[in-house]
Amino acid sequence: MARLKHDLRPCKRWRDASLKTSFIAHVLVFLLVALAGSLATSSAFAKLQSVATEDAREVAGLYLYDGDRAALVPAESVPVDGNGASVFVGVARQDMALLPLGQLPPRTWIEDVSDYRPLTLSDIGGAPGSMVTERGETPQELQALVGEDGGIAPDDMAAYDAAARQAFDLWLAEQPASPYATLFPQGSQQVAGEEGPEEGLRMSPVAYYLYSPPSDEARALSTAFGFLTFLMFPLWFGACIFAAARRFYRKRLSPALATLDHAAANIAAQNLDFSVAYDRNDEMGRLARSFETMRSSLAASQKALWRTAEERKRLNAAFAHDLRTPLTVLHGKVELLEGKAPQADVRSLARQVERLERYVQAMSTVQKLEDRPVVRTTCERKALARVLGETGNALCASRGVRFALDDAGQGTVFVDGALVEEVAANLLTNAARHAQEQVTLRMETRQGDLVMAVEDDGPGFSAEALAKGCEPFFSETPSEDHFGLGLNICSVLCRRHGGSLRLENRIGEGGMKLGGCAIARFGKEDRF
Repeated sequence: MARLKHDLRPCKRWRDASLKTSFIAHVLVFLLVALAGSLATSSAFAKLQSVATEDAREVAGLYLYDGDRAALVPAESVPVDGNGASVFVGVARQDMALLPLGQLPPRTWIEDVSDYRPLTLSDIGGAPGSMVTERGETPQELQALVGEDGGIAPDDMAAYDAAARQAFDLWLAEQPASPYATLFPQGSQQVAGEEGPEEGLRMSPVAYYLYSPPSDEARALSTAFGFLTFLMFPLWFGACIFAAARRFYRKRLSPALATLDHAAANIAAQNLDFSVAYDRNDEMGRLARSFETMRSSLAASQKALWRTAEERKRLNAAFAHDLRTPLTVLHGKVELLEGKAPQADVRSLARQVERLERYVQAMSTVQKLEDRPVVRTTCERKALARVLGETGNALCASRGVRFALDDAGQGTVFVDGALVEEVAANLLTNAARHAQEQVTLRMETRQGDLVMAVEDDGPGFSAEALAKGCEPFFSETPSEDHFGLGLNICSVLCRRHGGSLRLENRIGEGGMKLGGCAIARFGKEDRF
């Protein structure tokens, strides 16, 4: 067992390695794979490139031109002196047969070997291997027979050979001390050693080299293989870097991100009955543990808030219940005092008892709002606007201010109509109480949610009211009939409907307040 643990230790260290170390290791491994793969494939394509043209470019030479036979005869180069001067001697070789010019492929070219090797007339004074006159110029008749690629067509072989020998003889006549003089005492047209199997062509100052250019298909194939040879390096390295990044993401990032995404979604939905577990000790593991700590803290806070809310509900219910009995007694006492005590005192006492009853009723209302269910139905926009317009006209008329409804929308909305009407009534009542002449209700739809804005032309909200206006029992103008619960009730109902309530001031030019504005949003679905 101890040995097994020891064997597993490197695996655990690798699992717990930092993301930086793991990423570098992945990249290095895949770069080595890319290097090996690119070298292997490039070598293979390079070989294929060579194979594509090796037959076409196979060297077959040296050859001498035989005018009598109109053929090429195998030859060898024989040095004349230590300065590179050579002569070409016809030989009989089994691997090189006599090649009639008429049987050569149409794409076959014959080139002067001097273009490739410093064998011919290197001591004339021109470039090594070049055929020049005593003035150092290539004869025009030779230039005319050589193509742009340096090749000589088989049909031009006789003319080229004759012109080349003539140029050599002209030079040799002016160079009696040349070692060629003893080999060609009567010029190159008179060949030395007329005996042998290659009669009439034993020796020559000019030799030729036979090769076949590649076909268009072979050239295209060779170009393609050359391009692939060059392309293998970026392709391999690019593919391996992508594979390294993909494997690193799948092995080290994706599981952790999936775990954290699931945790974040649960936290957003206020579902804290889970745990964040990630079994690595790297940066993502530490982040997962931080998430778990945060979840535990939020769960504890949520439980504490729930207990506090439940205790507050119980206290409010108990307070409202306990007040009802003494209020009933007081109400009875007031009735008994009528006609016995001064009427002014009786009326004052009765008003205070009624105010306490309204206060208890308001507390009961707030208590019931938090548990109120939201029943959404499909409502016609026009029908809802008509009901809200009637409510607004009635409330504003009782306060002596004008009312205007701004809604040009069509179609339907998915809301709790009774809840929307209750919120609108409270907002309109609050706006009419502070308005000078005008209250306006605007309706619109945003991303499927119903948005209702109630505006007035009063003094607007103070800074404190903007911050605390939706809190329970907050009022800048407390009275016997107003306990500061209207906006709080609206805020609670909007939250129950998956929306919100926001207070703001309408600002005109120069920063002047134009009045207050309460914006209620009713969501098409719950967001808590």
